[in-house]
Amino acid sequence: MRKFTFIAFLGLTLGSLPAREWRSADGKKSFEASYVSNDGKLVTLRKGNRIVTLSVEKLHEDDQIWINTNHPAPADSGFNGGETGKPGIPQAAPKGAAFDTLEFGDTRGEVLEKLNTSTMVDGSVAEVMLARVGLNGIYRTKQTIGGLHCHLYFDWDSSNRLKEVTLRTHGRPIDSYGGLLKRNWSEMIELLTMLHGDPINRADYPNSDDLQDGLILNSHLWRTEDGHSVILGTGQEGTQYSVSVRITIDRIEPVPLIK
Repeated sequence: MRKFTFIAFLGLTLGSLPAREWRSADGKKSFEASYVSNDGKLVTLRKGNRIVTLSVEKLHEDDQIWINTNHPAPADSGFNGGETGKPGIPQAAPKGAAFDTLEFGDTRGEVLEKLNTSTMVDGSVAEVMLARVGLNGIYRTKQTIGGLHCHLYFDWDSSNRLKEVTLRTHGRPIDSYGGLLKRNWSEMIELLTMLHGDPINRADYPNSDDLQDGLILNSHLWRTEDGHSVILGTGQEGTQYSVSVRITIDRIEPVPLIK
């Protein structure tokens, strides 16, 4: 079993639905993209030859209504906007390596114990505080990647077992986008290629002009030996930009190029 594994995204085969216009929550920005999937928390869209990830709450109310009407999230998605998940249909614990010694299907207690004894991450918090702050953003990689530390974020299935790990740099201003963040993105490619071989989808470094608040524009997709997926991308939150690698139990199919 690998010691250091990444994986990412929302694993549904890409559809070929026609493109439609999507608007930001305030209605000031818009773009055209095809719907791919929705898990109740994040919506996945295809914009040209790229896959984008967007928080549902960042979309205009009309778009949220369209999604809920035409493509409602599965009843057992386990997402309710927080860390605890919500009751759903019981399901078997997922299997496979996630990150460092973490395994998909680990309980919250197992994840915490492994993080606190890890040689790859820093940061611990007293258990009494976890109920207030949760695990997200508390731990970070001990070593920098392209000069930046990556902080860990987690998602859980409806049985409160680990289903996704995201490594994300802290937000940086726009003047870092072509420097530190790009170096982090480039080193991520080298690391993930070493771990998983050549990516099955690849694209150039995303243009900052193509980003908007709450959107992640993905550039690379890898498949792991367990059949899971790894997606690398860059995102924007307000005036801050970051690089992220999302690790999930789901299997993502590559994006066919549009000629």
